[in-house]
This record gives sequence, structure tokens and C-alpha cells, in this order.
Amino acid sequence: MSQDKENLAPSERHDIGTHDRELILDARNLAVNFKVEGGIVEAVRDVSFQLHKGETIALVGESGSGKSVTARAIMKLLTKRATIMPGSKITLKDRDIVATSDQDMRKLRGNDVAMIFQEPMSSLNPVYTIGQQICEVLHLHNKMSRSQAMDRARELLEEVQIPEPEARLRQYPHQLSGGQRQRVMIAMALANRPDVLIADEPTTALDVTVQAQILNLIKDLKDRHGMAVILITHDLTIVRQFSEYVYVMQNGVVQEHNDTEALFNNPKHAYTKHLLASEPKGVANPLVGEEGTVLEGKDVRVVFTLKRGGFFKPNYFDLVAVDDLSLKLQRHETLGIVGESGSGKTTFGQALIRLIGNNGGEIFFDGKPIHGNDRRAMRPLRSRMQIVFQDPFASLNPRMSIRQIIEEGLIVNGIGANTKDRVDRVRQALVDAGMPNNILNRFPHEFSGGQRQRIAIARAIALEPEFILLDEPTSALDLSVQAQIIDLLRKLQDEKGLSYLFISHDLKVVRALCHRVMVMQHGKVVEQGPVSEVLTNPKTEYTTRLVRAAFEIAA
Repeated sequence: MSQDKENLAPSERHDIGTHDRELILDARNLAVNFKVEGGIVEAVRDVSFQLHKGETIALVGESGSGKSVTARAIMKLLTKRATIMPGSKITLKDRDIVATSDQDMRKLRGNDVAMIFQEPMSSLNPVYTIGQQICEVLHLHNKMSRSQAMDRARELLEEVQIPEPEARLRQYPHQLSGGQRQRVMIAMALANRPDVLIADEPTTALDVTVQAQILNLIKDLKDRHGMAVILITHDLTIVRQFSEYVYVMQNGVVQEHNDTEALFNNPKHAYTKHLLASEPKGVANPLVGEEGTVLEGKDVRVVFTLKRGGFFKPNYFDLVAVDDLSLKLQRHETLGIVGESGSGKTTFGQALIRLIGNNGGEIFFDGKPIHGNDRRAMRPLRSRMQIVFQDPFASLNPRMSIRQIIEEGLIVNGIGANTKDRVDRVRQALVDAGMPNNILNRFPHEFSGGQRQRIAIARAIALEPEFILLDEPTSALDLSVQAQIIDLLRKLQDEKGLSYLFISHDLKVVRALCHRVMVMQHGKVVEQGPVSEVLTNPKTEYTTRLVRAAFEIAA
């Protein structure tokens, strides 16, 4: 063991014994191995940490650092391929978790230690109502009647501040928003008043304002019930605001741990410094003069007809998703569109490039009207306007090799003199996107999230477009990978003179990448202007709330 590791990550906390809080969880020398094809992966090695009653500790690090595996080891919810290695010790209230039988662990889970997972939709059963799922958790650990369990379920929904809790009990997960589903998960985790709550990336997929509400809710419940919380995240703004002690993990090892303020003010390990420096920084390169308009929308309107009521008595109503919006995008400019989920950002972006139809208004690309164009009329323009989606894994065909994925657009649009020329263009696009050019025969599942997003960007730029719609391209990525993608997008804009329409709910990324910003709510623009002006001096209460949630995580 290196001297560096011993100094920065001893097995005991630096503040042990300096306060009178009761030690509730103590992990020592935790190691977890996974059996994989071709050998063994040491996912977690020699990890030690302590948690006191009524406090929050944070495990931070990038994807693959071992944070979630560590948390699942505490719950003993690891897959059959995983083994907790001899010498590992996890003590929960004087009980040795590693030696506890599966039957006894079932009694402990939910009662003494509970966990909120990252993706509530995959953790909730789609065929049962919210009420049934909360009652199941209550029945497992308590002898209570059905009506008592339902009353308790309603109380729990009230406690996590879900509106109309009585009605929600009868609804199914798909009928709730992302933030509401996450609140249901918290209600289920808190049903039996656990001593320890593990929150694994509880706000990653949520809007900044909902994120602030969920984190403040967890903090409020912790203070009220004296719970101890383990917060797993890669968002350092959250860590600084909500945790008292931080463990920094990399490649399955704790590299450094310290009191939160001490760690942020004086990071010692190179990796901690790298993480703290990875917050999206800088601003867009200034525009030089007027270069003409590449994309323009005038009074664009999109209306969806939705159905309420049952099969025999349907009741149709119109939802105005985009309400007479106008926009002008200059060449070489990046325009950000921000707002919460359901504000109409993506719908507006897709209507502007004719991926969905508009119900009114005019759209011009390079000065020519395109609002009347059908699919066939749009085809010659498709190579000039491209889109990069939020989830690169969903937008890359898993059965196609990297060469086929990028080359497909070239073939469809008749770009490239012959096969060799097309392959050369594919290689060049990969290099431009910061990827090696010798990966042509590999498949999407062989790459990390950040690498897949670079491949999606390579696919877009291979066609040499003038305009790219970027729909939340960094929201699923680690901070340091986000920073790399932002740098890449800036570099490509300068080299190739690209114009971007950048849809996001992450205002830090918008501040780093965009020249101007439009703030949307309920299908309307509530505020717009230069990024520096809107984000430092917001004029509306809604924008102020978004800015505060993004930069302060304050409710």
C-alpha cells in the first residue's frame, strides 16, 4: 500500500472520537469480486468507512468507481456473480452483516437499513398500484390490517409531500411524473423508519428544481427521525450542501476521505482535485459579427390530442405543447433552451427540424421555408441538420458495428465517392469526436456512456452538417466526461462553423456552452437573452428558482 493511500484514506475517519454521536455502521476492509468471462474483476478493494446516527456521509466518484457495489454489499443485494471477500467486515448496530443469513437479512432490509435506487421506474412494479406496493412493504415487517396499512401508506405519501395522496394510492407508476415516482420510492424506504437510508444517485434523472425538493425532503426526514444517510452521487454541488463527511472513490478504492468543508477547501489526492475541477467551466467563444440566420421559427405551434376517460366514454382534449414560439439561430451560434420536464423544449426542437409536425407557424432553414415539407421533401436537407439524443445507448443500434452506424448516414445521403472514401470519412469523424479510429468493428455495448455519446456525435458530424440539435446530450454522464463533451462541442463548432440548438435542464452546462438562452415553461418562453445576463440577473421568479436550484441546490 502506497504512503499516499495510507495518509489520505486511513481505515478510520479523521474525526472519530471528536463528537458524541453514536456509531451506527462501520465497514472495514470491504472487498467485492465479480466473476466475468475471462477472469475476476475486483470491483471494490479494501474499502473502510464509518457512519454515525443522524448524519449524512457521501460516496463520490465517477461511474465504475465502486460506489453502488459498496452500497449493495451493505444491503447484501449483490448478484450471484459477486462475492464479498474473506476479511471484509460490515457492522450495523453491533450486528455482523457479512455473516448474517439471507433469511435474517430480509428482516433487516427495510427495517434497519433501506435503499432508494437511481431509476424509480425500474424499481416500481408497473402492474401494481402505488398503494399496493407501499402496503406490501408494511405487511412484510408489521402485523397490521389492510385498512391500517392503507392509512399508513397515505400518511407516508403526505410525509413525502405528494399532492392528493388519496388519489395517488390508486394510480400506477406510469401515471406519475419522475419526481413523484422518486417520492414514492422514498416513502417505501421510510415505511418502517430505518436507522440507515442509502440514497443511490436519487436525483440523477430529475429536473434541478425537483432535485432540490427531493434532497431537501431527505434532509428534513433525516433531521426529524434521526436517520443516518449514505448519499451516493457524482454531483459535487449536492455533496457540499447535504453531507458532513465525504469518501472519494476511484476504481474500487477509497483515495481520500475527510470532513466535507476540509475536502472541498483543501483536496489532497490528484483524483479529488480532478473531480473538483470537472464542474463545467468557461463560456462560449464570442460571436464575431452577423453571419446570417441558419434556422428560424415564427409563431410555431404544436398541439397534441389526448384521451381522458374509459374505453366506452372517451373524452378527447387538446394539449398545447408549444404555444406560438419564435426563434432565430445565427450561424456559429449556440442557443440554449432550458426548462423543467414537460415544458415543451424537446417538442419545440423536434418541430423546428420537422421530426414532428407543427399545427401552425412558419419554419425557415437557410432562408427557405420548410414548414410545408413532407418527409420526402425534407430528405435532401437531412444531412445538413443532425440530432444528438440524450441516451446514446438507445439511439445507437446494438446490432450494428461502429463503422455501420456512422457509415449508414453517408450511404443514405449519397456522400462519399466509394467504399474507401466513406471509411476514411468514418475514421475522420471518430478522430474529430475524440475517439480512436481503429474501433470500426466493435459494437456499442463495448463502450462507456461517454464514449457512446462521442460515437453519436461522430455519426452526426460525419455528414458535415451546418446545424445540430443537441437534446440533453450530457445529462446521463459523469461530471468529468461532461466537461470533455463540452470542450469537444466547442472545438467542433470553431473548426466546422456549426450552429447548435442545445436543449437541457442543466444550467451549469448551458452557462459553459451557450451564447443565448431561452427559458420555457408550459409551452411558452418566459425569459430569453444572453446567457451571462439571464443566469446572473434573472427577471422572472421561475428563472430565479431554476438558477438557485442549479447553483445552490436551495429550495
